[in-house]
Order: sequence, then structure tokens, then C-alpha cells
Amino acid sequence: MSTSTQVMELFNIFSKTFGKEEAQVIVKDIEEIIDSRKQDLATKGDLFAVKAELKEDIKQVELKIEQARSSTIKWVAGLLVAQATAIIAAVIAIIFTFLK
Repeated sequence: MSTSTQVMELFNIFSKTFGKEEAQVIVKDIEEIIDSRKQDLATKGDLFAVKAELKEDIKQVELKIEQARSSTIKWVAGLLVAQATAIIAAVIAIIFTFLK
């Protein structure tokens, strides 16, 4: 049912109860309320834009996570090398101590 048909039906209903002038005012007020509500509703285009923005934000977060993961792996690998070097140095020191 089209909006104009609905408006006419409302006008006919209200004009029987309130009179034509009052019915016009009532119907006009209802139309204004409906129009203001329509402006508040999100359109499919609005949702599509928000979805695109969220996808871009997700990609950026995934990139930052990957960078953090890579950085952490490098840092841990460096610590393992340093620890292995320290252990090897300690073993060598112990060996030389017992050989003397």
C-alpha cells in the first residue's frame, strides 16, 4: 500500500470523527512524525559504508597483530641466542675450571 493511499485512508477515518480541518492537521502531524522517523533509519547504503569501514579497521588490526607477532618472535629468538651463548660460556668456564 502506497504512502498516499495510507494518508487518504487516515484522512477519511479521522474526518468522520473530527471533521475535515482537524483530520488534515492530524494527518499532517502523523506524516511529519513518519518523515522524521524515516530520516533516523539507516539505509542499506549507510550499512554498506559502515561495513566497509569495519572491514578496513579489521585489516589494520590484523596487520598490527602480525607486526607485533613478528616483533615478538624476533625478540624471543634474540633472547634464546643470548641465553644459549651464556650457557655455552658457563659450560666452557666450568670445563676450564676442572681442567686446571
